[in-house]
Amino acid sequence: MHKSNLIVPAIAVILGFTYFYFQAAQPLDPAEGFHLQEFARLPIVDRGRIKPMDTFARVSLMVMNDGFQTFKPDISEKEKAELTTLKNKNPRTPEENKTYASLNEKDKRQPAVRWLLDVMTSKFSENHIAEKHKVFRIENDQLLGLLALQPRPGLRYSIEEFAPQLGELEKAGKAADQKENAKRDAFDKSVLQLAHHLQSYMEIASLQTPLVIPAGKGEDWKPFMQAALESRNANQADPNAGMNPAVSVFGQMLLSYLKNEPLAFNKALVEYRSLITKELPVQSEISGFEVFFNHFSPFYHCIVVYLFVFLISCFAWVAAPTTLNKTAFWLCILTLLVHTWALGSRMHIQGRPPVTNLYSSAIFIGWGCVLGCLMLEGIYKNGIGNIVGSVTGALTLLIAQHLSAEGDTLEMMQAVLDTNFWLATHVTCVTLGYTATFVAGFLGIIYVLMGIVTTTLTPERDKSLTQMIYGVVCFAMLFSFVGTVLGGIWADQSWGRFWGWDPKENGALLIVIWNAIILHARWGGMAKNRGVALLSIAGNMITGWSWFGTNQLGVGLHAYGFNDQLAWGLTAFWISQLALIGIGLIPRQHWLSSRIAQQNGSNPAKLQPKQA
Repeated sequence: MHKSNLIVPAIAVILGFTYFYFQAAQPLDPAEGFHLQEFARLPIVDRGRIKPMDTFARVSLMVMNDGFQTFKPDISEKEKAELTTLKNKNPRTPEENKTYASLNEKDKRQPAVRWLLDVMTSKFSENHIAEKHKVFRIENDQLLGLLALQPRPGLRYSIEEFAPQLGELEKAGKAADQKENAKRDAFDKSVLQLAHHLQSYMEIASLQTPLVIPAGKGEDWKPFMQAALESRNANQADPNAGMNPAVSVFGQMLLSYLKNEPLAFNKALVEYRSLITKELPVQSEISGFEVFFNHFSPFYHCIVVYLFVFLISCFAWVAAPTTLNKTAFWLCILTLLVHTWALGSRMHIQGRPPVTNLYSSAIFIGWGCVLGCLMLEGIYKNGIGNIVGSVTGALTLLIAQHLSAEGDTLEMMQAVLDTNFWLATHVTCVTLGYTATFVAGFLGIIYVLMGIVTTTLTPERDKSLTQMIYGVVCFAMLFSFVGTVLGGIWADQSWGRFWGWDPKENGALLIVIWNAIILHARWGGMAKNRGVALLSIAGNMITGWSWFGTNQLGVGLHAYGFNDQLAWGLTAFWISQLALIGIGLIPRQHWLSSRIAQQNGSNPAKLQPKQA
C-alpha cells in the first residue's frame, strides 16, 4: 500500500478534528467584566420547557433579527472617533485603557444574552439602550414607507427609529388582522410579523417573560415582575416573612447591570446560581450543557466539513482516486461521528427520541443518509457513496438551518404526540424510509449525471450503481411499509381509527407504493438500469411531498401550517427532479459515456442489452 493512502487521510482527519475542537471551545468571561456566559447558563422556563437563559435569548433575537443570534450595538460617530484616537495613542493612561476596552468591546458583535439584559433593564434606564439596537429586520418597501424609514444595507432598524410611527403600525396591524389569511398580501403579513416581534419585545422589557423565578412547593415558575409584586405584598402582610431570596438576588443582578457594576452583578449571579443549583441540580446541569451545545452549533459545522468531503470526492474523479476517496471516506466518518454526538445531545437535553418535529427530522434524515452512503462506500469503494453522503448530509442540514429560524427546535411536544414509545418506533421507522428513498433518488441522479456529462459510467460502474440503487430501494420499502403500519396502530390508539386518508397518511402510503412500483418494474423486466435510476429520482418528488408538502395543505391532523418559503422550495425541488428525469430520457447513444465507448470500439447496447 502506498504511504499516501494512509498519510493524506490521516492528515485530513486530524485537520477535521482540530476544526471541530476549536469551534467547540467555549468563550471565557472576563475577570473584571460581566460574567455573561455564566448568566446565560441560568435555567428559566419558556413555553413549558426548562431551558437556559442563552437559548431564550438566542431564539428571541433570532426570530426578530431574521436568523442572526448576535447583534451590533449602535456606536455614535463621536465614540468611533474616540476609539480611533485611543487606538493610535501609545502609551495610554489606565483610564484611557479602560475607555478603549469599553469602546472596543461595544464596537464588536455582541451575544444575544447581552441584548436580553439590555431589554430587561431598558425601562429603568435613562437612555433606553435596548431601543437603539438595530435588531428588527423590515424588508417590505410599503412597510418601510409607513414607518418613514429608508432602505439600507441589512434592512435592520431599531425601535427608536420608527417609534413615532407606532400608531400607524397599530392601525395597519388591526386592519390586517381582520382579513382572512388567504386574502392577506405581503404588506399585511409584514405588518403582522413586525407587530408580533414588538409584542415579544415588550413582554421581555416588562419582565413578564421568561419565567425566571423557580417554583416553590406546589407552585409554578413565575416571571420576575409577578414574583416581585407577590413577594412585596406578602412582606407587607407579614414583615417577618421577608422577601423571596430568588427575587431579591435576581433583582440585584438587574440593578447591577443597569448601573454598570460588573463586580456586584457577578456576586449576585454566584448567589443566584447557588440557589438554583440547590433546588434544581439536574436542570442546572442540562441547561449548562445546552449552552455549550448552542455555542458549538455542531450541525452548522458539519455542513462545512461535508462540503469539504464533497470537494475531495469530486477531485478524486480527476486525480489520485484511491487516496482521495479514502480521504473523503474517513473525513466523512469523522463528521458523521460529530453528527451522531449532536443527535444524542439533543436527545439528552430533550429527553426524547431523535425525531420530534420537522427540524429534527431533517437532521435525522441527513444522519441516516450519510450512514447509509458510508456503508455503500465501504462495500463498493467507488467514491459514489462519499459524494451522495456528503451532498445529502449537507443539504438536509441546510434545510434544518432554515427551519431553526422559526423558533426553539427543542419545543414541547403536543399532547397527542407525547409518547416516547411511538416516537421511537413509528416516527423513527418511517423517517428511515424517507432517508433510504432519498438515498436511492440521489444515487439515480448520480447515474444520470455520470452517463450524460462524464465518461465514467462504464459498464462495470453502471452495474454496481444499479445494484446500489436496488439494495437501497429494498431497504426503503421495508422501513416505509413497517413505519406506515406502525403509524396506523398509533392513530388507532390516539384517534380511534387506523386509517383516515389524512394527507400525511396518504403521503406515507405513496412512498410505499412507489418503492413497490420500482421493485416490481425491476423484477418484471419493465425497467432496466436506467429505468430504475429514473424511477428512483421520481421517488425524491414523492418523498419531498410526504415530508413537507402535506404539512403545507392546512388540513388534516398532521398539518403544521403553511410556509411560503417551504412551498416555493419544494416546488423548485420538484422542477429540478423533473428536469433530471427529462435529461435522463435522452437516448443512450447521445450520452457522453456511450459516445466515448462507441469511439473506443465498445458497443454499450451489447454490454447492457435492452437498456430502458
